[in-house]
Amino acid sequence: MSTTVQTVPGPIETSALGRTYLHEHIFVLSADVQQNYPDEWGDEETRVADAVQKLSALGAQGVRTIVDPTVVGLGRYIPRIQRIAEQLADLNIVVATGCYTYDDVPFFFHHRGPALNAITGAEVPDPMVDMFVGDIEDGIAGTGVKAALLKCAIDAQGLTPGGLVRH
Repeated sequence: MSTTVQTVPGPIETSALGRTYLHEHIFVLSADVQQNYPDEWGDEETRVADAVQKLSALGAQGVRTIVDPTVVGLGRYIPRIQRIAEQLADLNIVVATGCYTYDDVPFFFHHRGPALNAITGAEVPDPMVDMFVGDIEDGIAGTGVKAALLKCAIDAQGLTPGGLVRH
């Protein structure tokens, strides 16, 4: 029986995963800061080259796969990760879908989906479901890169009223 896992370039056999680091963020960013204070981010090419160099060094130590759980709320941008993965022949990158938050769903979701149930008196579909299922089944943002996992965490306060787990 063949078992595969999705990586940035596509599915691979799980037997090819090798030594795997399960929680490695290549970048954690804020789009608002990047757009409004570009000097904080710096030069895109320099940042990509630095990531390639550091990940190559990780590969040289025998690591064959990293799982990057950078999701919505952490600055996920798959085209940048694709560019990095293309330069790493010996390192697989697995990406996730989901939503990262400390204490509340991102503002985008405050007035969508289940947040509208009380106002409408009906069950309103949760947009996160379609987003996350689409990331897994179809790929992320038209890139064709499929998420291999759903990032989900619950802390001491548990599930929030918005239906999103807190991290």
